[in-house]
Amino acid sequence: MKVTAFIRKTSAKNNVTDLARVYFRVRDIGGVDIKAASELSINPNHWCPERQGYKPRVALVSEEKKNAFDRDIQQITHLITREYSRGVDGNWLKGLIEEYHHPNINARGGNKAEEYLLSYQIQKYVDETSLAFESRKHHLDNLNKVLRYERFRHEVMHQRGFHLCIDSITAEDIRDFKFWLQEEHKYVDMYPVFYRNEVRRNVEQVRSENSMSGSLYRIRTVIKWCIKRGLTRNNPFDQYQIAQPMYGDPFYLTLEERDKVYYADLSGMGASYPVYRDIFMFQCLIGCRVSDLNRLTQANIVDGCVEYIPQKTKLEHAGTVRVPLNQKAWIYWKGTRTWKKRCSEILAFRLQQEIKEILNTWESTAWSGCSTRRRARMWQDHCNEVATTHTARKTFIGNLYKQVKDPNLIASMSGHSEGSRAFARYRKIDDEMKKELVNLLD
Repeated sequence: MKVTAFIRKTSAKNNVTDLARVYFRVRDIGGVDIKAASELSINPNHWCPERQGYKPRVALVSEEKKNAFDRDIQQITHLITREYSRGVDGNWLKGLIEEYHHPNINARGGNKAEEYLLSYQIQKYVDETSLAFESRKHHLDNLNKVLRYERFRHEVMHQRGFHLCIDSITAEDIRDFKFWLQEEHKYVDMYPVFYRNEVRRNVEQVRSENSMSGSLYRIRTVIKWCIKRGLTRNNPFDQYQIAQPMYGDPFYLTLEERDKVYYADLSGMGASYPVYRDIFMFQCLIGCRVSDLNRLTQANIVDGCVEYIPQKTKLEHAGTVRVPLNQKAWIYWKGTRTWKKRCSEILAFRLQQEIKEILNTWESTAWSGCSTRRRARMWQDHCNEVATTHTARKTFIGNLYKQVKDPNLIASMSGHSEGSRAFARYRKIDDEMKKELVNLLD
């Protein structure tokens, strides 16, 4: 049996800032070859594979730090050699190294083992941190993904001892988790028994890069929170770069297209579709999020305006948003008795689906009225992707911005803070606006 310490990363010759995690490998007769990461890290240019530690002459690191590092390598190697027995697997090695770094991790008094689970800390973060409703919901959704991923490793991949722990999670673990998020929609049909009790729409949809980046950002937030509280010094995101979210041009209905939906004859689609269209149109006229629309009551109507505090950002800037109701909005509001009673049921997944159906049905007669063939093709090709409840909010913001081009004024009615990066995504500076500007130079 042989134990070897190694790293998997290289760096440019003069790079002294990169760090590589130290792994331990156990090989034995019979094809035994198992590996696990430790919490030790070193600059790749300072690593000596022959010595399995620091190179002899490294001037940028103190002797004390080099000696402590080399001593940890030797002690872990001796521990593995002493505890090894035939039949062990990678989880045994991972747990042994983890216990070296945290001797009390499995104690039943003081710090319990479960407190080092990532899932435990996500729940604790949600319980102990003041979060807006939407943020709380996203973190709890992330918790479900982490728990389902661990269960997948246990039941499908037969890795019974697998857990994501804040002290031992590595960049490679993050990559594996992201790959699982990316591929999970395929597993629903491959492993029907495993997914039989899951809500289908939560697991069978293809996740976008932005969605997966959001999940990883929230995990990083929890890990940084644990580091601040002194629970760990391990941050796998030091060696893992989360992909930056990518946003295209905001896609919304022009006023002409909105009015075509407004006046469309939907009588042949069933009794519920005009109701859904009315809800969507009212949202187009006041620009709030669906989560805020669901909470509106008569008390929110003050002096001809709708007033509300956006739930998503109320903990960051709890300002009241005030939007005057125009004539069309008043007509819809007066008809709220029809749909407000059913708000809790319809302002969710079904509303989004029926909006897609309404716009897809409407497109056969409406696209001929689009301002350009390019825009007509864009709607026809991407309607199912871009037509959502949030399209109404984009329609409100985008059309107002084309009229007044004052982001602060519009932000006061959309609930964005001044200078908000999120608000900037709604503002499409198109060719028409550019022409208006250069004409000022005539």
